[in-house]
Amino acid sequence: MQALGLIETRGLLAAVESADAMLKAAAVTLIDKTHVGGGLVSIAVTGEVASVQAAVEAGTAAVRQINNELLISFHVIPRPHDEVAGLLSDVKSPENERGQLFEPLKAETKEEAEVEKTEVEEKVTVADREKINKSKIDSIVLKYGFVEAFEFLNSLKVTKLRTIAREYKDLSIAGRLISKADKKKLLAVFDEYYSTKQLD
Repeated sequence: MQALGLIETRGLLAAVESADAMLKAAAVTLIDKTHVGGGLVSIAVTGEVASVQAAVEAGTAAVRQINNELLISFHVIPRPHDEVAGLLSDVKSPENERGQLFEPLKAETKEEAEVEKTEVEEKVTVADREKINKSKIDSIVLKYGFVEAFEFLNSLKVTKLRTIAREYKDLSIAGRLISKADKKKLLAVFDEYYSTKQLD
C-alpha cells in the first residue's frame, strides 16, 4: 500500500516550490492540491514510504529556503486506510487499476494548456504592461483571482516588480530590501501579501 505525504504552506508560491522539490527528490506522484482557506495550500503526494519521506523532507526544506514562516505543517502517513483517499478532492476511487491507493491528478493536455495561457494573456492585456501599478494588480486579483495575477507578475521583469512593490505600504519588505530582492523573493512577498489581505 502506498504512503501519503502532506505539506501545508501559506501561499501558492511556497506550495508550488514544495511540490516541485518533492517531485524532483523522489519517485512520488502528486495527487492533490487543496486551497484550505485563509491563504493556506495543502499538497499531497503518494509513493513508497522511503520515497515519500525523502520527498517531504525536500519539500519542507525548499519552503524554508524561501521563508520559514510559510511552512505551516507537514506529515507522512506510512499506511493510510483506503477511506482516507475520499478526503482528497481529486481522488475518484480508493484504488485504481494498478492497485495504487490514489489516482494521480489529471495531466493537462497541450491544447488545454495553450487555451488557458491565451485566456490569461487576453485578460491581463487589459492592464497596460508599461503602466502597471498596485491598483491594477489589485483589480486583476479581484476580477480573476491571485493565481492569474501571480502568472502576470511572474511575466514582468524584476525591475518592474521592484517598482510595483514600492507602492505597497504593508509588504513584509521595504526600502533597500526591495531594491536588493530578486524575482523569486518579490513573488513570494506578493504571494504572502495577497494570501493574507482581503481586497474590497
